[in-house]
Amino acid sequence: MLGSSPRPRTDQSPVRERYMCSAASLIGSYVSWTDRAGDGMRHCEASGHGWTCDRSSERFPLTRGLCKTHYMQQRRGRELAPVDLARSVADGGRVCAFSGCGRAVSARELCTGHYQQCVKGQPLSPLRKKRGNGVFRKMIERGIVECLGCGEAKPLAEYSLLNASGAPRPYCKPCNAERARLGHYKVTRGFVDLLLAFQQGRCAVCARPHAGGRAMDIDHDHACCPGPGSCGACVRGLVCNNCNLHGLGWYEALPPELRTFDLLDEYLADPPAKRLRAELALTGA
Repeated sequence: MLGSSPRPRTDQSPVRERYMCSAASLIGSYVSWTDRAGDGMRHCEASGHGWTCDRSSERFPLTRGLCKTHYMQQRRGRELAPVDLARSVADGGRVCAFSGCGRAVSARELCTGHYQQCVKGQPLSPLRKKRGNGVFRKMIERGIVECLGCGEAKPLAEYSLLNASGAPRPYCKPCNAERARLGHYKVTRGFVDLLLAFQQGRCAVCARPHAGGRAMDIDHDHACCPGPGSCGACVRGLVCNNCNLHGLGWYEALPPELRTFDLLDEYLADPPAKRLRAELALTGA
């Protein structure tokens, strides 16, 4: 009716109720957090086994006491992990147990990166270095770039071009070729080094010592992966070029009744990479 006042609304939609509850929860957590922080600088409250985060959370007041990165880790259901070694403080100087790694401990006496390698069943290997574009740009201006692989500072002529803009790759030509080779066979540098040490630095077939220079060939089972590359699981061992081309390639092409060479039969039946994986599985490395 005209002139009558509208009746007060007593019900609310479920969406509105959820929104109001969520907003009230955020405001309540923010008030509680500001009461704890007082007037001082508000730092991220994220911490773990051997590390704490010292990032400021003042710009993100509704992230439940966490910096933006740790808040996103929490939202995605991930375990809180150090954001950056330079901004993570190790408790009592505890660092990763992997040789040469100075990152803060996250779990099992390992940093986050090496812990992820361990969980995935991969051999522990050095983590890839990171550097900003500004640092790399200054190296290019000087004409000397530090390779991310070998760590040596080399002139730009030692690097192949990344794209048409003329920017050099972050790895020198030998290191880039080795990375491409390892990626071709789906193995890591750490696994190849372990395998070479497991073979006592010798060819897995003829036992000739590796004299350096040319890298040993990576042999894989062509019955699993017929092409030139491999899935990684069918890698059998490291062999010299002669044994790879003129030994295994010729022998495996023979009919089964003509394969009477005990040395090659033993290698094919129980390759060193298979034994190494079995040992790593037992030790949990």
